Amino acid sequence: MVIRIYVDDREKVSGIPELLKELGITVIFSQLSVADYVIAESVAVERKSVSDLVNSVFDKRFFDQISRLADAYETPILIVEGDINDIRKITEKWRAINNALISVTVDYNVKVFYSRDKKDTAEILKKLAEKYQFEDSKGKKISLHNKAKLEDISDIQLYIVESFPNVGSVLAQRLLLKFNTIQNICNASIADLEKALGSRKKAEDIYKILRTPYLQATTNNNDNKKGASLFDFL
Repeated sequence: MVIRIYVDDREKVSGIPELLKELGITVIFSQLSVADYVIAESVAVERKSVSDLVNSVFDKRFFDQISRLADAYETPILIVEGDINDIRKITEKWRAINNALISVTVDYNVKVFYSRDKKDTAEILKKLAEKYQFEDSKGKKISLHNKAKLEDISDIQLYIVESFPNVGSVLAQRLLLKFNTIQNICNASIADLEKALGSRKKAEDIYKILRTPYLQATTNNNDNKKGASLFDFL
C-alpha cells in the first residue's frame, strides 16, 4: 500500500518532507489553507515547534488555527516539536501555554502529540498515516478540506476572487470595488483588469482563466492536455 501525505508548501523549509521521503512516504505538496499535513480523508495535522507554540498563543494565532483545523477535519491533531521544558525558559507565563494545550484537547477535541525533533515528527506522521490510511484502505482519494465556511456574501465574493492566481485579499477587494460584481470582473477586458491590478501579467492570467474552456485531463487524448494560448482569445 502506497502511503501518501499532503504537505503544505510552507513546510518545505522545515526539512520534514525530505525525512518523510526517506521513510518511503509519497509526499505531495499543496497550498493548504488549513493544517500543515493531511494524512487521511478526515485527519490533518498542525505542527508547531515549542517556540512557535509560545509565539502563536501570545499573538492570538493559535486558537484561530486550531479552530479552523477542528472545523475542517474530524480528527484534528497537533504535534508540538521540541523540548516542552523550554517553555519555562522562553516565557514566565508558561501556565498560559499549558492552559492553551489543555483547552485544545478539552474544548476542540484535538489530539496532542509531542516529538523530540524533526526526525521524531516525521516518524509520528508516518505511523499516523499508516494507521489512518490502512483503516480507510478502500482506495478513496484524500480530499483537501480547504474551502472556508463562510456565510456573509461579501466574504464569499472575496474568497472567490482571492482564488485567482497572484491575487490576495487587497487586490481582491480592489477588483470588487472597481467592478462591483464578480460577473463584471469576468466580462472585463485585459486593459480594464490591468488598470485595477496594476500588472499586465496578472490581468492576462485572469483573462485567460475566465475564458478557457474546461478540458478534463485524459490519458488517451493528448490534445486535451494542451493549454490554450492567450492569443486564442484576442
